[in-house]
Amino acid sequence: MAVVLSAVLGFVQGARPVLAVEFVETTGKLTNDDFYRIVSCGAPPGGACHDPVVRWSARNASDLRIVLDPVHPDYPGPLAKLMQAALDQAIAQINAAGTALHLRRVPTGHAAPVVVYLTPAGDGERIFGTGEAGIDGEIIGAGLTTIWWNDAHEITNAYIVLSGDLPASEVASVMLEELTQSMGLMTDIRNRAYDSISVFSEDSNSVTRLGPQDLMALRRHYP
Repeated sequence: MAVVLSAVLGFVQGARPVLAVEFVETTGKLTNDDFYRIVSCGAPPGGACHDPVVRWSARNASDLRIVLDPVHPDYPGPLAKLMQAALDQAIAQINAAGTALHLRRVPTGHAAPVVVYLTPAGDGERIFGTGEAGIDGEIIGAGLTTIWWNDAHEITNAYIVLSGDLPASEVASVMLEELTQSMGLMTDIRNRAYDSISVFSEDSNSVTRLGPQDLMALRRHYP
């Protein structure tokens, strides 16, 4: 999505962190193979992967804990309530997708490999208040997702940050996209054909349900 900045940081065999391609531009309806390769490794149709394919280990995927960090006191209260509800709804959608994933939200204050932060920073401003090196100080749009993986290409941690000025009408869409991307499907698709049917649309924040090819991609990634 144009207003969502998604970054991937990871260590590959001890190398320095690398930044993923944000989106791939295409036209027309994509085949399932092309769609999956775009979102899973940033490969343009007919081209090579830009990024490694990473996923949660089978052990983590079967009981993947998610926690909402304590809400910053400067974060708008009504928006925080919408975010909490949207997180529960996004978890329910992914759990119902028919994959090897099972997501579980744990109470604030508990340890979890997926952490959701609500920053008072608005669109175009620098994130603050997470306490995470490599996240605080980054420019946010509507949201930003960062994942880390080990040398086996297994995701070890994911951090999702949502902005403090996101319109209420976009909360459910942005939360669903960011949570889905934290499963290792990090690349968006710039293609008008997907603006109303996929959470991976680069230029739309209107999709609030996982589309047919979104579900297909999750099922391929976690059969």
